[in-house]
Amino acid sequence: MASQEISGGDLFQWWPANPPIYDINKSYAENAEFGPFMHGHPIPARAFPPRDQWIDFLGHKVASPLGVPAGPLLTSNWIELAAALGFDVLSYKSIRSRAHPGHPAPNVVYVDIPEGYLEPHALAGSRLVQQSTRVPQCMSELAITNSFGMPSKSIEFLREDIPRANASLKDGQVMIVSVTGTPPAGSSGHGSAAETEFVRDFVEVAEFAKSCGAKIVEANFSCPNLGGSGSGVLYQDPKSVRDIATHLTQALGDTPLIIKVGTYDDKQQMADVFRTAAQSRVAAVCGINSVSMQVVAAGTDRPALGEGRLSSGVCGAPIKRVAVDFLREARSIIDREQLKLTLIGCGGICTPSDFQEFLDAGAQVAMTATGMMWDPYLAARFFGWKAQGR
Repeated sequence: MASQEISGGDLFQWWPANPPIYDINKSYAENAEFGPFMHGHPIPARAFPPRDQWIDFLGHKVASPLGVPAGPLLTSNWIELAAALGFDVLSYKSIRSRAHPGHPAPNVVYVDIPEGYLEPHALAGSRLVQQSTRVPQCMSELAITNSFGMPSKSIEFLREDIPRANASLKDGQVMIVSVTGTPPAGSSGHGSAAETEFVRDFVEVAEFAKSCGAKIVEANFSCPNLGGSGSGVLYQDPKSVRDIATHLTQALGDTPLIIKVGTYDDKQQMADVFRTAAQSRVAAVCGINSVSMQVVAAGTDRPALGEGRLSSGVCGAPIKRVAVDFLREARSIIDREQLKLTLIGCGGICTPSDFQEFLDAGAQVAMTATGMMWDPYLAARFFGWKAQGR
């Protein structure tokens, strides 16, 4: 993938002059097959820092603490582009032990989030927002919701594509493979037999990722999973975290395990989960995922993303305060309890200074998903922003 010199002025703004590189008017399958949609646009040339300035990330030396979380990097083509754009910790989208279809389009719509609506300490209970009738005109206003259904390609495709993605990286970059368990067919996911099968499936897909060359594996505990706790959200239940993470770390051996989590209403619950994760030999915690809300079409009470999908994850600039608050609390827990956990931050990074805010809040790696899709030059602009002494 060829790169070329681009001046800082040319890098100043991608959106709204150009569309996001994930086409929200196409299906997930179309974006996976034909994306990313950046054809014909230049890739910024990058000067890597000297090796003695690289940082350690779970036993791997990386050139910067910038990354992309599980979600937008659908295939090796997406990994290759994100790496070329300057992101050094890349997450291959969550995979399953077998092919799984996603939800039909639309999968992404813009939403209106009133000022002050998302307060870090007031997220409990259902929140209702409307689909936006206005396209945001700057990154600091960017707010979307998404609902994909955790699709996954076939094992045959992944067996070839994961090594291809790894091969596209440069020295100083590393790829995480995100995995998720799938409940047995026809099961609610609850009950001892179903939960045992769910854990077995989680271990199977993690071992598969490692066999494909994954240097780091991330367990997706943050999306609404069946199995484990009665809530269906694994990361909120210390027992589920312990049971699944222990099996995963035993199966993975010396391959580091990250767990992906979301927000916590209760600080003690959060501390209990982090402590349990560390005791289960989890190497890192990544948070947050999106913030779950109920999204309706403008002026109606109908789900914006289609029947049966009233609740979906809100992403973009409005959730940044929630993510930063999570990171500060996470850093406090890790330091206070002297836990051997690396902290990865994501959720709401849409501008260059947002990366630094996450790092200052205690993250050792700062990741962007929505920001990268709507501004593929975001990492390059961060490097330029830092070079100016900011």
